[in-house]
Amino acid sequence: MQLPSIPMAPITSTDIPTGPEWGYQIKWDGVRTLVRLDGNGGVEIFSKRVEPRNDRFPEIVELLSPLRIGACVLDGEIAYFDGIRPNFKRVLVGVNRKKFDDNLIFVAFDMLYDDGDDIRSLPFQDRFERLANRLPVKMPRLFVTDLMYDGPALWDWVNTREWEGIISKRLDSPYVEAKKHMYWFKKRKEVRITADVVGIKLKAGLVSSLVLSNEGKYIGHVAGIDAKSKKVLAQFMVDHPGKCPFPNLSAGMKKAEIAWLGVSFPCRVTALEFTDGGVLRQPKLIGFGAE
Repeated sequence: MQLPSIPMAPITSTDIPTGPEWGYQIKWDGVRTLVRLDGNGGVEIFSKRVEPRNDRFPEIVELLSPLRIGACVLDGEIAYFDGIRPNFKRVLVGVNRKKFDDNLIFVAFDMLYDDGDDIRSLPFQDRFERLANRLPVKMPRLFVTDLMYDGPALWDWVNTREWEGIISKRLDSPYVEAKKHMYWFKKRKEVRITADVVGIKLKAGLVSSLVLSNEGKYIGHVAGIDAKSKKVLAQFMVDHPGKCPFPNLSAGMKKAEIAWLGVSFPCRVTALEFTDGGVLRQPKLIGFGAE
């Protein structure tokens, strides 16, 4: 059962397509995962880059190994449900450690192979029905996410409960790798957080962007600083020099010109999402100070 080189991915959209040809699923705030089962207890799990992840998530291997649903490939998310909503940062702890954590769950939303047969060319609705038939019972840590038919109502539900978003899927869509399609779309609420500014990134010696930390972890940097604030920040970094608070930096950050601060201060930012690496995607600066 050959895996796709890249799993099918939804396209970001501000709209929710409607009509009888569309179905909708909750966007689980977790780590995208492909699962290959041999039908006899053998489990292989893979990241969205199709890299082996059995060593990172032994609790998911243990969770899935008792399944006897035939040789198949499932598409889904490893998530951490805190009792109210999925908690992406807690899943990232799982990505970056090998400690066993049985709070992690697996949520399936699509099926690529069924009983060894490649079913990617079948319509999504058919693939989903096969998946639901294979896993008809919702267990606390293993289940198939629901397929809804009222997108705006699901979006209202998600927003009211502060979940991440929804995925709109054409019911007649085949499984297509990556985003080479117009079949799946995602609409998500924006991430809005107060972060700690721990450094100032410079360009040709001038203030360029703010280096951000949240709960002691690097979450990216944000630009969009006005001229008046840049002047204040330039003096602040002279008055409050410090050291890098992070034990490890990416190669790009190591090469960057950064004035680390001895005194941090809060700023408010929005972003599309956190990446799997825990970094804000397309962050925007709202203002300084906590809300």
